[in-house]
Amino acid sequence: MLKELVLLKEMQALDTRIIRLKTLIENTPAAMNEYGRSFKDSQDERQKKDTDLDKALRQKREFEQAAADKSEKIKKLRSKSADIKTNKEYQLHLKEVEQLEKEVRLIEDDILIVMEQIEEFEKTSSAANKKFEKEQVKYHEAVSVVKKDQDDAEKELDVLLKQRGELAKTIPKDVYNRYMHILERKNALAVVAAKAELCHGCFLNMPPQLFAEVMKGEKINTCPQCGRMLYFEPETP
Repeated sequence: MLKELVLLKEMQALDTRIIRLKTLIENTPAAMNEYGRSFKDSQDERQKKDTDLDKALRQKREFEQAAADKSEKIKKLRSKSADIKTNKEYQLHLKEVEQLEKEVRLIEDDILIVMEQIEEFEKTSSAANKKFEKEQVKYHEAVSVVKKDQDDAEKELDVLLKQRGELAKTIPKDVYNRYMHILERKNALAVVAAKAELCHGCFLNMPPQLFAEVMKGEKINTCPQCGRMLYFEPETP
């Protein structure tokens, strides 16, 4: 096979790997965001459930304080009942006490309702916290793997770019420029195999005479359909 064609095959293999590594590195932030989505959702859900629970607990304390204040007021009113002189005043006094006792009972009903809500919120808050903890572990494990893949890709990329630079020096400038022109125009694939009279770049048939020339490997031939450089590859049994 023509020496330049051998070098171009090596260059294409390097470029294919380099492009994949660059893509992996570029996609790392998006991959982290994707893994972080479930973690963020569980975090938001946990915060919401904790907020609901805190709100209910605060409301219960406010009801209890209101009931205690009214009970204290009833206690003071009853302590003054002996000082009442007239029946009319006594009736008004009783009415005020009864009204306060009614308000206390209503508040106590509200406390029971809130306590039921608190019990439910405690269950959902506990479940949300457990889910958050699981998602947190999964997220950090996934990020660790992605970050390691990124670090490994960057190290390998540095090595391959150096190899590519050295390889480029061995290819005639006009051939290299031609290769780069095709690479940029043909989706980063400039050198492809020709097998069974088929171009493995566009997967279209080529003329038998051209295929025969590609088999000889004495010059750089290109596919008449896609323009990619061709090298012969025997059929796999």
